Amino acid sequence: MNLLKIGIIGLGNMGSRITQRFLEAGVEVGVYDSNEQAMNEMAAVGADIERTPAQLASNYPYVTTLLPNASIVKEIVLGDDGLVHGMSSTSLFIEMSTSEPSSTKELNAILTSKGFRMIDAPVSGGVSKARNGSLTIMAGGEEEDYEEVQPLLSKIGENVIHVGAIGAGHTIKALNNMISATTLAVTGEAIALGVKLGLDPTKMLSVINTSTGRSASSEVKFPGQILNRKFDSGFTLDLMVKDLTIANHIAETENVSLDIANANLQVWKKALEQKKVGSDHTLIVKHIEEKYEVEIKGVQDTVNVISS
Repeated sequence: MNLLKIGIIGLGNMGSRITQRFLEAGVEVGVYDSNEQAMNEMAAVGADIERTPAQLASNYPYVTTLLPNASIVKEIVLGDDGLVHGMSSTSLFIEMSTSEPSSTKELNAILTSKGFRMIDAPVSGGVSKARNGSLTIMAGGEEEDYEEVQPLLSKIGENVIHVGAIGAGHTIKALNNMISATTLAVTGEAIALGVKLGLDPTKMLSVINTSTGRSASSEVKFPGQILNRKFDSGFTLDLMVKDLTIANHIAETENVSLDIANANLQVWKKALEQKKVGSDHTLIVKHIEEKYEVEIKGVQDTVNVISS
């Protein structure tokens, strides 16, 4: 079986960059998206266009989805022209969206009953790491299925980790994003308060980034998105709220309470109410600024920053 051949469904911020990275690595890539322009843009850089998910599955041994939510994934897989109508016993479906683990397990059970294989392998690192092939990929599923596609996934990921059974990848992805969202919001509150008290946000970040309060938010997002007022990371507020909600659902199934995460989710929901769907998730800090009546801005080059 040719490992250097994959079909990709979903050509948004992440899917388009992952497609380009695969192509640059010499992988043969077929694409499908409901957006014709997105497919044409990928065709222009070397991808083959397929007209249905079923056609994609019939022509590519591995197919991955990078889609907004589990319901869309289910339709793409099981719909009238879905992947199941083109898959064979040697096909392997790689679900790379951020989805509910319970939905992932249900979909896997359906595919398994039909003699097909599936792993979940969501990614972390954002568009910059998708672009340069240094994503973290967290895979759940059968060990042998993971080992089969690990060399292929390594074309786009610097850290490719098998984290457990089916659904485990989507579980750790939601929990990771829960941490990320919390550190971004609390760092925003801390710096906004400091600015209100007369501190320079650039100097605050230089201290934080060499101290115990540092995080990816302070090291990457503040210098790269907030101080320069870009707010264009490529990941949206509504998607972060979705991911935080997934984390809460996971906790609910285990009858545990995520007290800190629940409080954080309310902040993100309020920000989403005040911003429009599709707004960048780094605008959570602008939401905080508006409450504090301050603006966090400065010179990126003077901040002690670790590059993304």
